[in-house]
Amino acid sequence: MISKVFISKVRSLESMDCNFDAGINVICGPNGCGKTTILESIHLLAQGFSFRSRDLRELITWKNNELILRGEFEDEGRSRTRALRVHSRGSEVRENGESLKSPTAFFGTCPAVIMQPSDIELLRGGPEVRRHWLDEILCYRSSANAQVLRRYKRVLQQRNKWLKEFKQNGAAVGGEDLFRVLTQQLIDLGAKLWAARIMLSKEVSEIITRYYRKLSGGVDEITCAYKSSILKSLDALDVADSMTDEMMDEIPAGATVASESGVGIACGECAESSSSVNADGNAADGSDAPSEEMLRNAFSRKLADLEFVERLQGMTMAGPHRDDLALCASGYEMRSVGSQGQCRSAAVAMRFAAVDVASRYLTKPILLLDDIFAELDVNRRDAVASLIREKQCQVVIATPQAEDLPFKADVMIQLKI
Repeated sequence: MISKVFISKVRSLESMDCNFDAGINVICGPNGCGKTTILESIHLLAQGFSFRSRDLRELITWKNNELILRGEFEDEGRSRTRALRVHSRGSEVRENGESLKSPTAFFGTCPAVIMQPSDIELLRGGPEVRRHWLDEILCYRSSANAQVLRRYKRVLQQRNKWLKEFKQNGAAVGGEDLFRVLTQQLIDLGAKLWAARIMLSKEVSEIITRYYRKLSGGVDEITCAYKSSILKSLDALDVADSMTDEMMDEIPAGATVASESGVGIACGECAESSSSVNADGNAADGSDAPSEEMLRNAFSRKLADLEFVERLQGMTMAGPHRDDLALCASGYEMRSVGSQGQCRSAAVAMRFAAVDVASRYLTKPILLLDDIFAELDVNRRDAVASLIREKQCQVVIATPQAEDLPFKADVMIQLKI
């Protein structure tokens, strides 16, 4: 939990000290007074990044040169004092007086989960939004996952740079030898990342489904599936190995082969679903989840097939960086057909799943709520409030009207413009 935070020159907040209780803390005030900025400051000190800006210099108050944040955290009798100074030349980061390389070093010891109205983008937004959510909680499970993710992104960036230079000039620094090395590193790291994501998908899919059922009152159900072209390739290879030439000749033109409890023919959206990983952590056809070696071999074949196109396009065309997490209702992706209420319930369920993963592998996170109750109907408000009480996490809520909250505050912080 966080007990204190000092904020100086952050967005609209000139200077502020806040003390927090282990229970429910409510920050109340009119729009534009800095409520969300306090949540953002807590999140930055806890997680090492902002949920609103990628460049921390954007947080500095207009016409000022730097911002300063300090926070005191307590967890199972252990205290941590964190300090962050951001200026035009970079940032200075400290924990208990020791210098750290960057704010990302904060991640993994004092987790925080943010819930906000824009979370609907977890359903409505592009695949990169869901990948970011998945990778954030992937790092909760293990610091090794965080290392693999960082290395994969770095190698991907280097490989894309090589391909872009080759597209422009017909050659690139390091030559073909460097390209082969980068490709092999991408294959090895990609297989590790896929294996970790598939394992995580097994865990969170069940949790999301359970929370959505509570939030919707059991009216409807959702399912989650990890979508990857590599899994689709593995399905196709498994089926091709098991089919005779006569069976292949009988496949209608334009159909896609998919393994579904044996041999099956799937087209369009069904084929996409059959290549996913379901809530059991297995391929959607009911087979065991692919091993890291299987993923490595499939990725190697995929990149070999795409190499000519990649050199023309100047970018890596396959890999974990192009995957998605599909949430479906009645067999259709909620991104396309889900109502506002369904999507908001699913987004809240995803955030509570993050709370559960953090609690299991790290410690109970700080739950940051940015005026989320205004977007929910009465039944969903009550369901969310019940889940918050059940989690027994420290809660910091930003709201313009405290009297509308479905529970009583232990600490009230009143802001004015």
